[in-house]
Amino acid sequence: MSNEKNLIPFNERTESEQREIAQKGGIASGAARRRKRSMRQAADYYLSLPETDRRTVNKMLRDQIDPEDMDNQMAVVVGITDAAKHGDSRAAGLLLKMLGEDAVQEDPAAEALAAARQLLEGVDSAID
Repeated sequence: MSNEKNLIPFNERTESEQREIAQKGGIASGAARRRKRSMRQAADYYLSLPETDRRTVNKMLRDQIDPEDMDNQMAVVVGITDAAKHGDSRAAGLLLKMLGEDAVQEDPAAEALAAARQLLEGVDSAID
């Protein structure tokens, strides 16, 4: 790099310079945290608004969802569920994750392979 010689390592700076850099970093970190929190609050607010699309509302009514529960968040869940029902594996995985059931199912072949590796312990073989 052409400007690499202009860089001064942090440990070669004076204590006051180090303190000033750390202070600026702390201020920037706080601003980023506040911005992230406000984005989370905005998303939460928007998702809690009532659903206004007639087709989506009618679909939720056909699915016997209580009209009080028809908000944008429910519309997202309905959309993910529909995608999963139509074979979208990513939507199914996301739905399972939302339900807290995202535990990876063990592959029996992987267990057998691990057992074989343990039995052979360091012997060069076709397994690896």
